[in-house]
Amino acid sequence: MNSADSESLARRLLAAGYVEDSLERADVAILNSCVVRQASEDRVYSKLHELKEWKTPERTIAVTGCIVAKESENLTRRFPHLDAVVPIGEYETFVAALEARYDYSQGEVLPHAGRTGVSHFVRVIQGCDHNCTFCIVPRVRGREKHVPLEAVVAECRAAVADGAMEVVLLGQNVDDYHDPDGRGGLAALVREVEKIRGLKRLRFLTSHPQDLEPELLELMAASDIVCRELQLPVQSGDDTTLKRMARGYQTRHYRAIVETARRLMPDVGLATDVIVGFPGESEQAYLNTRALVEEIEFDVVHIAMYSPRPGTFAATRMDDDVPHEEKLRRLNDLLALSREIAGRKTARWIGRDAEVLIEGRDELNRPYGRIRQGKRANVLRAGDIAPGNLVNIRVLQATAGQLTGLQISTNSEPAA
Repeated sequence: MNSADSESLARRLLAAGYVEDSLERADVAILNSCVVRQASEDRVYSKLHELKEWKTPERTIAVTGCIVAKESENLTRRFPHLDAVVPIGEYETFVAALEARYDYSQGEVLPHAGRTGVSHFVRVIQGCDHNCTFCIVPRVRGREKHVPLEAVVAECRAAVADGAMEVVLLGQNVDDYHDPDGRGGLAALVREVEKIRGLKRLRFLTSHPQDLEPELLELMAASDIVCRELQLPVQSGDDTTLKRMARGYQTRHYRAIVETARRLMPDVGLATDVIVGFPGESEQAYLNTRALVEEIEFDVVHIAMYSPRPGTFAATRMDDDVPHEEKLRRLNDLLALSREIAGRKTARWIGRDAEVLIEGRDELNRPYGRIRQGKRANVLRAGDIAPGNLVNIRVLQATAGQLTGLQISTNSEPAA
């Protein structure tokens, strides 16, 4: 979501004549913020303190993103050197003020494919209608606003025409998407987008177990375009904890979704989010989560220690009663388990073939990208293959986080 917001603002700035440059040479520094965790919010404040030394009367510092809705005018009081606080999506006034100040010549409109030329992020929902007790998103991004299906398809079509090979549909809860004009939900949208001529891959995230349509899994299984990757946060493997989180489902419902997905797509890549140390999480509750992670064998587990977010129900009405040391122990224990599982699962790819969409080159100058199941893959003996190419590899090595394989063929090249 933040990447999509950054691309949207970048398009406007480039069209106004700006170019990206190093901080030392820049006239304008913009921080796009995330506040879903306290640590990410603290990094914004730390960066603003650092920028105080960079600031001159001729330079502009701006902040956008979720912190704007959370802190608003407190930011300029706390950081007097901050020039602009820009709400998400409300970029025109900010860009107009910059144009009046710096008087740049008109630039080039940024291609819909974005700065990578490979993937294009499309926000289809802004906000969230769920009320998870730990989550600050509804407060900082508001209730759900759905982009009309025709507008989403038009943006995706323009991105592909500009060279994008992949489209990623984004929402805090993308499964809850519905066309305001009544043309259907996420499955209907995916079905229309995958018809776009020249599109090679389509992904969507993030899903919610309460709202995922069975039709969507069937569509994924039948499609050569939709990636077999499902990002489905479980948050806890304990039903009592899930109830305190107000997640709206039990672990049996989650297991049923996974069972259906794997029956339709045995090779589906499955990622999840887990919070450890949520208020009231007993040792047994944690062990229930650990057992679920071990049973389901996720490809990726994003694990966070619970931290109270001001303004959420959990922060105001629940005691943060799990000691920090215990949270850390559970975090490290679950990390070790999830890495062991991930290593075991990626090892199963050795000797198999996989299709890779090339995104760039790593520090060893090897092309890299992702397979349809979401795993990163490095490509050996690939020559001067460019980002946007689809290549087939035979996997030779695997670690918990990535695959390495030998190129055996090229499926397609990006449009000129």
